[in-house]
Amino acid sequence: MAKEYEFAMAGHPNIYNGEHRDLKIYFTEPENGANEETGLLLFIAGYGGNANSNVYIKMRKQFADTYNLICIQCDYFGYEFMQAQTLKEDIGNFNDMSIMQALDNITAVLVVISILKENNLSFNEKKIICYGQSHGGYLALQCNRFAPDLFSLVIDNSAYIYPVYLQANRHLPAQNLVFDYLVKRINLDHSLLQLPIIYEKFNNRASIACFHGIHDSMVSYLDKERFCNSIENCTLYLIKDPSLTGGIFSSTEHGLGADFLKLFEWVINNCKVEKEGPFNLPNVNIETKRQKYSFNYSSGLVAFEVISE
Repeated sequence: MAKEYEFAMAGHPNIYNGEHRDLKIYFTEPENGANEETGLLLFIAGYGGNANSNVYIKMRKQFADTYNLICIQCDYFGYEFMQAQTLKEDIGNFNDMSIMQALDNITAVLVVISILKENNLSFNEKKIICYGQSHGGYLALQCNRFAPDLFSLVIDNSAYIYPVYLQANRHLPAQNLVFDYLVKRINLDHSLLQLPIIYEKFNNRASIACFHGIHDSMVSYLDKERFCNSIENCTLYLIKDPSLTGGIFSSTEHGLGADFLKLFEWVINNCKVEKEGPFNLPNVNIETKRQKYSFNYSSGLVAFEVISE
């Protein structure tokens, strides 16, 4: 049976107030341990999911042994406010829907890599996968842009290209809940949150597999198609008839009613999983009309900085 680990560490400082904070990371190792063929897999949950959800606990265990993967997850910034309960947000912890959440997920992968290397454990440095659902898919695509030589494969199920709840409230009619998130009242650089903007003229090196339904109400499949077609090594799998997918999907709406296990199996068997060479961590600068930003990897982790003019 796969071996599970969890620990807390100092996470990336809060970019909104500069305070230090903790980050909890979970990872699962194959029963027989890691070897030179063992890849890494980062799961990023969306709304209603988290690292302690039964479905993700099950997937970390099953994928580790079935596919010889070290499966990684974290309690990323503000995840608590994405569940089916209302909690009070403040600037120290809130659902920022973007930068802090991406930084935490990148950090989780880099910390596990550091642990493996410090313990002289081999792993396949050409096989680092990111798998996200809905908002998790959006964050996966952000992570790939902010750490462009880290991932060999990004799997996106129903990601939007801009966080929808920055423009509208989140409604859960069954629970009679409405979420009006704090982030809507923060002066963000929204260009840094727009995937088509930050991917413009970007030399994408990862293989990206996007799955999207023709009736997705969160982002039009036409917008997603334009976005994916503008990126090298990105393939959009447009779902028009779920009955033809062998039980992988059951809907053409947001989320596709996906069977996560079957979807991953299909991708592993049909998409390019490994890069030509091992992962790399070059420093990254992104410039919008408003500001310049730096993602610095000199320490082996990621440090985000706003560059003053």
